[in-house]
Amino acid sequence: MLDAAVAPCTGKETGEQALLRQMFGSLNKEDILLGDANFENYFILAALISANIDGVFEKNDSRSLDFRKCHVKLGSKEGLFKLARPARPAWMDEDSYREVPKEITIRAIKTKKRIIVTTLIDAERYPRKDISDLYIDRWHIELDFRCIKTMMNMDILRCKTPEMLRKEIYVHLLVYNLIRGLMAKATEAEGHKPREMSFKTAQDTLRSYHHLLLMGTINIFQLLETMVQLIGKHKVGNRPGRSEPRAVKRRSKPSKKLQHSRKKARKLKEYKS
Repeated sequence: MLDAAVAPCTGKETGEQALLRQMFGSLNKEDILLGDANFENYFILAALISANIDGVFEKNDSRSLDFRKCHVKLGSKEGLFKLARPARPAWMDEDSYREVPKEITIRAIKTKKRIIVTTLIDAERYPRKDISDLYIDRWHIELDFRCIKTMMNMDILRCKTPEMLRKEIYVHLLVYNLIRGLMAKATEAEGHKPREMSFKTAQDTLRSYHHLLLMGTINIFQLLETMVQLIGKHKVGNRPGRSEPRAVKRRSKPSKKLQHSRKKARKLKEYKS
């Protein structure tokens, strides 16, 4: 993980698009930003084009694209479209709005399941299959979120103040990068691809050797080499086109939800059996 943005859960400029704008400084020229339909936004696309950065997103439901009326037809269900600048949003000031180009050109590709919008308009250099395959790889982002939130137990934050919550989040991300660093070493040693390594195995290995690292009585480089060898022996299977239902298997407990502090709840009749 190269960058992260944290904001209050409600209020102005706290949405995912606003947080992304805060991280534009972490993007470099000729990078490709890959995201879901939420980030397929005119002002994000225009900002990427101005910075010589490309984007690949699924089409937002609010945008209508008619392939019969595309500006340049590139093939069956593929073409270049000219998008007009929408009205100024509330979060943008007048000066910034005037700097946004009045029109941008994007490329749209329709597959069996979705329409992909991208600023990679050169069809010869970037074939439609490569762009479609790239967007399918976006699923790895969801799996990475699962690793951080579920496997690393970050789905429930326990600190009570905003300052400590931020520290709790960034400590999780620090450890996440540490585990990914071990996995990267394992790929070099075993000749595997990074996505062929098991995150859970790397996490369990680091946890198992944690006490030895703290003791400091063993050569740390020798210990790291042993950990890398263990991680490199476990590969995950190739599961192309994998689709998982967005549902929770574990049922909630029948007990009432605790809406007060335990001290106060002991005095209330509604919590007494």
